[in-house]
Amino acid sequence: MAQSLTTQIISATKWTYLATFVNVVLQVAVTAILARLLVPGAFGLVAMATLVLRFGQYFAQMGVGQAIVQRRDLSTAHVRAGMWTSVVLGAAFSAVVWAAAPLIAELFRSSQLQPVLRMMGLSFTLTGASAVAFALLRRDMRFKGIALADIAAYAIGYGLVGVSVALTGGGVWSLVAASLTQAATVCIIYNALARPSLTPVMSRRAYHELLGFGSTVSVISFLEFMSTNLDTMVVGRFAGSASLGLYSRALSLTGVPMEYLSTSLSKVLFPSFSRIQGDQDRFRKAYIATLAVAAGVGLPVSLGMSGAARELVAVLLGPQWGASVSVVRLAALASAAAVLSHFAGVALEATGRLREKLAVRGAQLGLFAGLLLLLGRFGLLGYALAFVLSEIAVHIALSWRMTKDFCMGRSAIISAYRPGLVGGVCACAALWGESWAGRWLGLGSGLVLVVQAATGAAVLLVAVLCVARGLVLREVASRGAGTVPGRVAARLVSWRYHGALGDTAEADV
Repeated sequence: MAQSLTTQIISATKWTYLATFVNVVLQVAVTAILARLLVPGAFGLVAMATLVLRFGQYFAQMGVGQAIVQRRDLSTAHVRAGMWTSVVLGAAFSAVVWAAAPLIAELFRSSQLQPVLRMMGLSFTLTGASAVAFALLRRDMRFKGIALADIAAYAIGYGLVGVSVALTGGGVWSLVAASLTQAATVCIIYNALARPSLTPVMSRRAYHELLGFGSTVSVISFLEFMSTNLDTMVVGRFAGSASLGLYSRALSLTGVPMEYLSTSLSKVLFPSFSRIQGDQDRFRKAYIATLAVAAGVGLPVSLGMSGAARELVAVLLGPQWGASVSVVRLAALASAAAVLSHFAGVALEATGRLREKLAVRGAQLGLFAGLLLLLGRFGLLGYALAFVLSEIAVHIALSWRMTKDFCMGRSAIISAYRPGLVGGVCACAALWGESWAGRWLGLGSGLVLVVQAATGAAVLLVAVLCVARGLVLREVASRGAGTVPGRVAARLVSWRYHGALGDTAEADV
């Protein structure tokens, strides 16, 4: 490839984060409009249906899309087999949801859920028809097309169709129509861009190779889902709804920003790592560079949130949520470990090492369950501590697998962590100190949070400057030449490394 892998990752990530940002803005605006046009019960029905569909989505495509992205050698037979497997499985799951809707509605004690669930279940067919096209776009690193398609689909689905149906008094069906329109629009655009072959193929080998990998990916994803939600289930069952509210809001406050950071980047990393899975030396350099960037950004942000927990809770949630401050401090530590573990998991999956990842995730679920039982007697702090310990244990296990499977020296991984870890500790200490000083001086939480944000940004900038000799800022400077951000980045790199802007050998993977 003419460009370094790092440059390609940064370029693709730019479009992925742009789509995420624009969709979040659109979602806030559309939600504000629909909230004024619909009754809360409409959103409740769709939430119930979505919960049911989430359980099915892990097996509705059997990981076929991931298998197509990951394969080192992809033939036309694989694409055709993947296309028909996804379509048939999607249609089958739609049929299952249609048939099971009366029973599910009875379990939820809501007769209105049955027709809503049946219609929303058709989304399995639409996502099945778009799965292979989406995978091919990811494999070819066409993230600009994916980003624009996602933005257009949400704008058409919810901004146009959803709001229009709501204005005519459609009630809950405005949300159903919006969801299906979004899925249909994405399906049409993805297939128009990728143009996968639709001819059926009878080769058993092609189906076996895709499903052998994909089915294991589905099991791993389901285990990750259970591990992510196990503490919520336990807290809700044994501590009550009030405690669950405090606990879930605390986890969301720190977890959502870090989830956006990791999942958006992993969409780019998986096809990037899959491309070079046969070149172990290049793969090691790519992983270390990615780890350095993730730690350099993620650790100062997450540990900084831990230090500013009191102000974050007071300003974003309100004074009535004060009991969740200690949970936020611990949850931020867990989020940091989860982000770094996420990229090791992506690397294992991209190189086909699914057994190792499956073993770690299975062990995590068992460990987490044991820790919840052991520490649950200490209340919310006990549950949060169980979450932290399980995430740290997973990170250690996955890091050990990376050193063993790819002959990575521990010193290289520790060096990749160092700028972010130092920055994170400094951010946590500085922001905690400002929180203490603010209380001592009697300052308002809003004012203190503004000061903390400025301090955190400064620490983050220093950490980023130290990551792989200013890797991130070098890329901003080189790709944004002539722009204000590009000039600022160039000056920072020139100041820190005495004009060595073109010296990116360490990061050129």
